Amino acid sequence: MSIDKWLSKKGSKEEELKREEAFKHLTESEIKELKKKKIRNMIQKGHQQSNVKSDTEKLLNKIIEFNEWLNQRTYLKGDIEKIETWINNLYSIIKYEAEEKQKMGNNNIKKKLVEDYKKIPPKFLDEKTRIALNKKIYGTRRTNSDNYQLRKLKNNIKDKIQEAKYYEILGRLLVIL
Repeated sequence: MSIDKWLSKKGSKEEELKREEAFKHLTESEIKELKKKKIRNMIQKGHQQSNVKSDTEKLLNKIIEFNEWLNQRTYLKGDIEKIETWINNLYSIIKYEAEEKQKMGNNNIKKKLVEDYKKIPPKFLDEKTRIALNKKIYGTRRTNSDNYQLRKLKNNIKDKIQEAKYYEILGRLLVIL
């Protein structure tokens, strides 16, 4: 262990006295400005430390590192295995990021659908169908009756969509005539 870090520096007391003396001669507005500047610096340092490099920045750094390594090589035939390893690693990083983005997108879509489902009035669906839908949404174990209710709902929806097409045609006819 080094004992130097425990010992004070020779000029530290003198420098501290000089700073205090200079601080005493400042006006109030200058003191306020210095305090604001110090706070800004502290906040910026906090942001810099808290900012974690994004995945794209990490990927770009790895690609740049691979490029630099590759540019240093003069005879690539002996480095084919290393090059394949680099490329496989970069590809796996890209693939992993794409999967994570897709998962996040699916979760957001599912949340939005659940919110839309909650807007449906309870009397719109019968109780058994609503229970079956809740089980499907929240991943609870479904019974054969629940699966039957979901199939029945799916068929009813198909029929209603077909009817909606006919009503749309009739609506356009009424507007024109």
